[in-house]
Amino acid sequence: MSTSQAEGPPRPEALSPGTQVGVWRVVEALGVGGQGAVYRVEDRARPGEFYALKLSLHARDKRAEREVALMMSRAAHPHVVRFHGCARWPHPREGWLGIVMDWVPGQALDAWAESGATFRRLARVGATVARTLGELHARGVLHRDLKPEHIRVRASDGQPVLLDFGAGWYEGAPPLTTGPLPPATPYLISPEAAYALWRATTQAGVRHRFQPSDDLYALGICLYRATTGHYPFPEAWPPAVLLSASVHVLPLAPSRVNPRVPRALSDLVMRLLEKDPRARHPDGAALEAALLAASKETDPAWDAPVFEWDEQEHEIVRPPRPRPTSAPPVSGTRRRWSHASGWAAAALLMLLPVVCLAPDALIPDEEWVTDVRVDPASVQPEQAPLPARNQKQAPCTEGLEVELSGACWLRLWQQPPNCPRQTITYKGQCLLPVAKSRPLPTSVDAGTPGAR
Repeated sequence: MSTSQAEGPPRPEALSPGTQVGVWRVVEALGVGGQGAVYRVEDRARPGEFYALKLSLHARDKRAEREVALMMSRAAHPHVVRFHGCARWPHPREGWLGIVMDWVPGQALDAWAESGATFRRLARVGATVARTLGELHARGVLHRDLKPEHIRVRASDGQPVLLDFGAGWYEGAPPLTTGPLPPATPYLISPEAAYALWRATTQAGVRHRFQPSDDLYALGICLYRATTGHYPFPEAWPPAVLLSASVHVLPLAPSRVNPRVPRALSDLVMRLLEKDPRARHPDGAALEAALLAASKETDPAWDAPVFEWDEQEHEIVRPPRPRPTSAPPVSGTRRRWSHASGWAAAALLMLLPVVCLAPDALIPDEEWVTDVRVDPASVQPEQAPLPARNQKQAPCTEGLEVELSGACWLRLWQQPPNCPRQTITYKGQCLLPVAKSRPLPTSVDAGTPGAR
């Protein structure tokens, strides 16, 4: 492979087929993430033997070095991708670090669920993942970045394999960066992690100590996605809205989004998504037992495919995005939908009931929702509400927020006189002021026992 002098050497995320990285030859690109580019490679000494090469996008990447140390020791497990070696590119000593692992032909959990998997099979795959997490937790290992694409269902035997331990934690791991969380995705983190992330914008030194319950919550998100085709809260929502929803809004149960979901499986997923971590399954073994017990039910619904199949269109028909029960019925949606329809559905989901939280739960108090304070004396009946301090000003997010008096509000599903605290009543509606957005930290000091 050659490049012109003007173009400079290729970046690690732009290797062409045939590029040599150590003793491996690049066959094809598999994907690019925030930390690394993944390629399928062939062992040049053993033609026909293929592996996956994860090449770091950052020089002297401590995260990649931590992942190597973890995969070589405590994370070694039959259901964790196997480590085979390291390589550097383009220079064997100074180049970008690459990790060579098993290449796992198969599909991500959500894509696999769409390919004709039954609910019984999905529950058993989920049980295997739960057992794997439980065994890793017993060794002091936390994944901390579990998402559907990091659970790959192997094509050869239908067994799940966990990928990407780049954000993983183990006792004695060196720190990555400073911050309240490891690199995180807002629509996948637990309510208690969301609370820490929000508090960190105003309070120095806030750290969220990750627990096994965080990994189990993330598995609940993965199973929700697999059973409904959607995340509990749409990925397109602004981060501040996602964090608030994670803590305070109860998503619709999977069986209400996709009526094909057996009730027992739906209930298990909703328990994993409890706001209070103490209400979730205590460990991976308990979750495994619950999923296996449920999968033994004789109801024929367990042997139905997760989604319908439109023979004429030759594609999966997903259920529509979650919406309030008072909304008109909508027919099933295809695998693809427009960005605009996603925003419209996001606005409807924000109207779901607000959760009442236990006062001693490990989650935020009411003041976390927003810094906005509404003076009751300034709001007269049927008079447009006045903007409050620190409230977001127009323009408001189309399809999600309501503009009144030049400020942005969220219209809740509740109606007077049952409006939650910190809302105002206007024309028979409960309106929640939208706080000004704050910068969200995304890195973490992940290596000390008190600040994972």
